[in-house]
Amino acid sequence: MKDSMRNCRMNRLLTIALPFLLICTPAQADGEFNVAEARKSVVFVRRITPGRETALGSGFLVSPDGLIYTSRHVIRSSDPTAKGTLVLVGVPSTADPDDHDWFVAEVVYVAADDELDFAVLKIAARDGYGELRPLPLSLTKLELGASVAVIGYPYVRENQAVLSFNKGSISATRIRFSGKSYYQTDAAVNHGNSGGPLLNDRGEAVGIVTLKELDAENMGFALYLNEINSHAVAPANFEQIQPQPGPVDLGQLRLPTTIAPVAANWVVSAGRPREDGEHLIHDNHGAPFWLTSRTPLPGDFQLVVHCAVEYLIGNQKVEIGQRPSQRNVYIRFGATPGNPKSPGYQVQFGHAALVLSREGKVVAKVAEGNVPDKFFRLAVTKHGGRIEIARDGKTLLEYEDPAPLAVKGKFSIGGYLSRLHLGEVTVIDLSGEQQAGASAETLSEPAPKE
Repeated sequence: MKDSMRNCRMNRLLTIALPFLLICTPAQADGEFNVAEARKSVVFVRRITPGRETALGSGFLVSPDGLIYTSRHVIRSSDPTAKGTLVLVGVPSTADPDDHDWFVAEVVYVAADDELDFAVLKIAARDGYGELRPLPLSLTKLELGASVAVIGYPYVRENQAVLSFNKGSISATRIRFSGKSYYQTDAAVNHGNSGGPLLNDRGEAVGIVTLKELDAENMGFALYLNEINSHAVAPANFEQIQPQPGPVDLGQLRLPTTIAPVAANWVVSAGRPREDGEHLIHDNHGAPFWLTSRTPLPGDFQLVVHCAVEYLIGNQKVEIGQRPSQRNVYIRFGATPGNPKSPGYQVQFGHAALVLSREGKVVAKVAEGNVPDKFFRLAVTKHGGRIEIARDGKTLLEYEDPAPLAVKGKFSIGGYLSRLHLGEVTVIDLSGEQQAGASAETLSEPAPKE
């Protein structure tokens, strides 16, 4: 009974420091872990950032109204230019905990301290779903050698997350990283465990699994829960954020369109593209070549192009004035169909410079070129009159058009004095006009019907 009262007091302390609704439950007998109950609170987190690699991790419910603790690096893309990120949370189903009910999560809080790898998500259950099950928390410091377990989702097989439970012990009671305290444990920690709980043998969360030592065997680290005490968020912030009630049908989510590197997904204006499995290789013996999308862009968008460019002069005679134009990749949008005198906006990224033109006139230019034969991610973002161009997450060029052209037409990708190796191209709708019905992270535009 004394242990139960002590745990109640510790949970109340955490509730005051972080005004999240926590539940104090009777203590479980030592050594049992109470896995059957704990697993109901541990969730699978999937961050989908269009045009970037999907991030997978874990988290755990800390309130019956849907607050979730996780790691900052799980839900935040390392690319600050990325748009359209969607965070999905898989909650163990009451019918079968090996299956998941999917919820669209909102980010409630991300630690402003770059050194604190902590974030809070929020999900909402529709009427009749039932109450979400929070995991009891404990601030009681563990002793060296104390029994602990890591529980989370380090594995995905055939697109299904697999819950993993690994016992171990506290191999060091306090390790400091960047001024923050962590438990060290020999319980197995793998990619995907990040954001999940470190459990004591009473089935309570005592830390947030954050990282592992790559050059050592069985050396993982979990952030002390009391490290998040000073990072409180006003309760009003939680109430103002209203996630989409779930569970949701993944087939009805509004996901971006990704155009796979297949020739049939494009209209070929010049040149002859060929497929090599992962990429579409396109050139025209050094002359200009173009691929045009089959569907129009939304009014505001981010276009993410994975590509590499190599030198190819071919049959072309290169004058001295053309030499800076070698190894070019072009992106055109906002053009008037059928009117060659109205080219709209054109991005020209060559070996020496990045140039943005409007109606054939240069409006912005930077001395930043691409690298030969190396794949990069070129992101073109248009929102209102503002156009930004980034390479691999670094913004290279920004332009504010005082009289922006209307953009709802198709876009084109091409090159000159070069050979293009084109990967996936992702279109992210920033204007709210994107159609529903996507059912996978990567969507290919269908080939035209014969």
